[in-house]
Amino acid sequence: MATVISNDNLVAHNVNKYNFKVIAIGGEDSDTHAESNSVIVPSSENTSQQGEEIDSNSLNKSSKESLIESLMQKTDEMSTNFIKLQMKLESKEEEFELTLQKAKEDAYTEGIEAGVAKALNDLDHNLQSSTDLFSDSILKLENSATEFETALEGIKKELIHAALDISQEVVKVELSTNSDEVAKVLSEELLKDLQTASKITLKVNPKNHAYISEKLGTLEHVDISSDSAVSEGGVIVLSDAGNIDSQISKRFQRVKRAALSE
Repeated sequence: MATVISNDNLVAHNVNKYNFKVIAIGGEDSDTHAESNSVIVPSSENTSQQGEEIDSNSLNKSSKESLIESLMQKTDEMSTNFIKLQMKLESKEEEFELTLQKAKEDAYTEGIEAGVAKALNDLDHNLQSSTDLFSDSILKLENSATEFETALEGIKKELIHAALDISQEVVKVELSTNSDEVAKVLSEELLKDLQTASKITLKVNPKNHAYISEKLGTLEHVDISSDSAVSEGGVIVLSDAGNIDSQISKRFQRVKRAALSE
């Protein structure tokens, strides 16, 4: 065992012999008991001698090697523990990196999926809106077409009425100035239609009787008679092949009904 203060450093300290004081225990017998109860403490000289005997040189070589080996083992254990701790730290860092990377990938995937879902939802919404708008446009177009056809049909009827009214006025003017010629043309057309008839009677207005008799009275199977019930320019045919009312007013009514699909 090594001394606390080596011989080389002993001169730097003041070490004196320490004597214990004898304390008497009791009155008369204090002297008697003093000797028996006194404690003898070794002097500093004895202590120095013992220190000289047990100094640092007393450590043998094996003790030093054991101490060094123990320190080396502790150092190795600390190094091993430090390496293990470092490896654990690196493993944790790698695990953290992997977790972070996976979290990034999951977030990226979720973001893409969310974006795709939103895009599809927006596309469906826009498609539905476009479809609804297109349907509304078609409906409006159909309604407009119906209204246009109705308006066109009304305009057509108005135009037909206007044309018929104009034609009627033209006919009236023509009859007022040239009813004889009109009656002659109608009579000739009727005779052509009744060529198979053996006996024909033409009834004409009294104002047209003389002119028609002059033009067509020479035909043997045709008889021309005057009838005030017949309008000017008109002709009524009576025959064994059939009867025809070819008055201008009657013909005009038939044309009007055909034009108006009545």
